[in-house]
Amino acid sequence: MRTILKAGVLLLLLLAAAGLGAQSTAGTLRCVGLYSETSDGQVSYRIAGGSWVVIKVGDTIPARAEIRVNVDRDWIEVRPSDNVNAVYEIDGSESGDVIRPVAAILKSKPKIVNFPKGSAGSPDPKYKDKLVVTQYLGRQIYITSDGDRRDIKYGDVLDNTGKVRIIAINNTLTLMKADRRVTTVVGPLNFDVEQVLKNENLYKYLNVQ
Repeated sequence: MRTILKAGVLLLLLLAAAGLGAQSTAGTLRCVGLYSETSDGQVSYRIAGGSWVVIKVGDTIPARAEIRVNVDRDWIEVRPSDNVNAVYEIDGSESGDVIRPVAAILKSKPKIVNFPKGSAGSPDPKYKDKLVVTQYLGRQIYITSDGDRRDIKYGDVLDNTGKVRIIAINNTLTLMKADRRVTTVVGPLNFDVEQVLKNENLYKYLNVQ
């Protein structure tokens, strides 16, 4: 009987630990896109009036934090850590620092984006000849076949007839194909979307894949 009780207690503890682990990202945000125009710009977060921590792409921002954008032309894109299909953009302002609590961001209306549901053996037909943006650092420009230009953002779908310009050195753009494989391109670089779809080497003069 004592052995059964010990086993039961151990099972409850394991289940509780698993539950805590599953909830560890609840209410947090993940940075999926970031543009900071000058060295003075430091998109950052802090908790309970503490020191500001500079945010990097891929960082998880705690639930009790607040985010600051302190240069008017800078921006950050964040998504709920447990939801890849919702994204929020926080832009700088000419009138001063923009500060938004994570809790308030999550209560606002997100932009809804979608990604391929395919696999290596079965690409998603809806995304044939297309790439979807899953993450970026810095300013990236998408140029359509008609010559229209726009900043690339999280969840954007890039058609194979378009071109991409990554403006600055070491800026990056991560793209998903119809089979959910991803590839990261490093700038500065100009390339055709078709080149990525065909797995061509974009770095003609460098020994980089």
